[in-house]
Amino acid sequence: MKILVDFKQLNHYPKPLVATIQALIMSKSLKISLFLICLVFISYLYITQDFENTTPTLYKNGHIITLNEQQPLAEAIFITDGKIVEIGSNKQLEKYLSNSTTVVDLEGNTVLPGFIDPHTHFSISMFLSEMHDLSGFKFNSNKEIWNTFEDIVKTAQKGEWIICKGIDPILVSDLIPPSIEYLDKIAPENPVLLFSQSLHNYWANSKAFEVVGIHKKTSNPSNHSYYGKDKDGNLNGLIVEQEAIKPFFDVLKSEVLTPKKLSKVASNVMRDYAQKGNTTIVSAGITIEDKKPLMLFKHLSNNEPSILGSFLEKIGYLPKRKQNPRHFMYMRYDKVHLLPEKNDERNDFYGIIGIKHWYDGSPYIGTMYLNDPYLDNKLTNHKLHIPTNYKGNALIRKDSLKSFIKNYHNKGWQIALHTQGDAAINEVIDVYEELKNELDYSTSRHRLEHCLLFPEENIDRLKKLNLTPSFHINHLYYYGDALKNNLIGNDRASTILPVGSIKDKGIKYSLHADQPMFESNPFSLIQTAVERKTILGEVLGDHQKITVLEAIKSMTINAAWQINMEDKIGSLEEGKYADFIILDKNPLKIQSNELSTIKCLKTFINGNLVK
Repeated sequence: MKILVDFKQLNHYPKPLVATIQALIMSKSLKISLFLICLVFISYLYITQDFENTTPTLYKNGHIITLNEQQPLAEAIFITDGKIVEIGSNKQLEKYLSNSTTVVDLEGNTVLPGFIDPHTHFSISMFLSEMHDLSGFKFNSNKEIWNTFEDIVKTAQKGEWIICKGIDPILVSDLIPPSIEYLDKIAPENPVLLFSQSLHNYWANSKAFEVVGIHKKTSNPSNHSYYGKDKDGNLNGLIVEQEAIKPFFDVLKSEVLTPKKLSKVASNVMRDYAQKGNTTIVSAGITIEDKKPLMLFKHLSNNEPSILGSFLEKIGYLPKRKQNPRHFMYMRYDKVHLLPEKNDERNDFYGIIGIKHWYDGSPYIGTMYLNDPYLDNKLTNHKLHIPTNYKGNALIRKDSLKSFIKNYHNKGWQIALHTQGDAAINEVIDVYEELKNELDYSTSRHRLEHCLLFPEENIDRLKKLNLTPSFHINHLYYYGDALKNNLIGNDRASTILPVGSIKDKGIKYSLHADQPMFESNPFSLIQTAVERKTILGEVLGDHQKITVLEAIKSMTINAAWQINMEDKIGSLEEGKYADFIILDKNPLKIQSNELSTIKCLKTFINGNLVK
C-alpha cells in the first residue's frame, strides 16, 4: 500500500517537523509510520498551544482619539486578526454586525492608542522587583529608612543576601548615605547591597565585598567607575557606576536572582507596564551576559511561540505565555556579542533594534558632563561627594565615539547615546557633524537619551543631522528643586528639558520615565510636560510647556517613529495593529493637575485584552 502525500501542504509547519514526517512516511512499516506521525503531531500541537486570540470584535459608543490627523476622532472601531479593519462612526461600522462578531459597548469611555515607553530597563526592573524598597517614594526621613533597614536585617537568615533599592539623598533631604562601618555593625553576618534611586551608585558591606572577591587592592575598572576608599586606602562601601557593580550582579544572578526565579517575576513586570497603558516597551541598554534572557524576553513578547520556548514553558522553566507588550531592545556597547549578525531579525512584536553607549553619567552623583561646574554646598560636596569646582567628564574619548558611530551606523544599527549634560550633548553633536560627509543620516534616526541640559543653540544642528531626542521629563518633577537650589543653580535649571523648543522646530521627540528610576506611568510624564512643575510646585521653564495632545503624541506616534514602527503602531487607523487603551477620564477634557490620576481600565495589544 502506498501513501500519497502532497508535501507542499506541510510548508507552513516547522522544517524539523516536516522532515520527521517525510522520513516516517518513507519508512517501510505503514502502521508504525502512521502511529509515529500521529504521535509527532499530537506532541507538536500540545507543546505549541498558545493563548487564544480575540474573535472579530466591534467596539462602539466610544470617544476614540485616533492621533490620525486625517480622522482625529471616532466612535467605533472594528478589529479582526489583531488589526484595525475600519474606524469611524457607529453608523458606518454597523455593516460588521453578524453572528460571528463580538460587540463591545465602550459606554462613552475614552480610547487612546497604546503608549510606547521609548526608554526603559525591563531586565533591571525584573531584578529590582524582588528587592526591599527604601526609596523616597515610600519613606520621608533618614530615621524611617534606616529603622526599616535594621528591621529587614533582623528577619534575615544568617548568610542571606540583603538587597535594597531606592537610596536617594535628594528625594529624602536629611538622608545620610551609609558608611561601611554602619552596614557592618547592623549586618555583620549577611552580605548587604544597596542600590541608589539613580542606579549609578551603590553601597555594600564588608561581607558583600568578601563574597564577591573585592578587596582594597582590587583595581578600579576605570577612572569613572570605581570602589570608594577612605584616606587609609580601605574600602568605604561606595561603588560607582556600572563596571564596578558588575561583579556583584554576577554573584547575585548565580546565588539569589537565578534565571528560574527571574522568569517568574518577568510576567508580573510585563503586566505592570501594560496596566499603566504601555503596549510597547523599548529597553535602552540590556544588562545581560548571554543569550539565555533573550529567550525569555522573546517568549514573553513574540507573536508566536517557538517550539523550544513552548517546551520550556511546559516543564516550568519559562512562564506561561499570554498577551504582553511588544518589546524592542538596544544592546549595550559592551555586549556586542549579543547583537545578531544582521539587522534583519526583528519582527513587529520583538527584536533587537540598535546599540547604546554612555557619553556621560548621572546629575546626582556628579558624573553628568557640564560646561560650567556643579554648585559647591553641603549636598554636592559632602553627601554626593562631588569635588569642588567639578564639571564631570566624558566617559569615552571623542575619537572612540567617532569610531563607534561609524562602525554601527554602517552596519545598519540605530544608535542611542546617553547624554545628560550640555557639554556631553555639544560634543556628541559635534562628532555626528564631523561625520556628516561620510555617513548618510537621511534614514538613521539616531537618538540622544535623557537630554537634561540640552543647549537650545544646538537644536537646528540636531534637525540637520536627523537626530531625535528622548527626554527624561520627570527629572523636572522629582529633582527640579534640587537642581535649582543645590546642583546647577536657577539660571541653568530654568533651561532644562527644552521640549517646547524642540517641538517648535518640528523635531520628533519622546518622553520617558527611565524605569526603574521612576515608574513607567505615561500620564505622570504628560502632566509634568504640560505643567513644568516641580514636586514643590515651582514652574521651571514656563515657555517650554506643551499641550496635552502634544505630550500624548510624544509617547505614541512620535515614539513609534523613533523605533521605525510608525506605519504599524502609534495611532489608530485602518491597517495598523489594534494596540489601544480604555481610560476612566478623557485627558483632553480635564484640568492639567488631574492628568496623573487617570487610570487605564483596559489594555489591548494585537486586539487581545491583557489580563
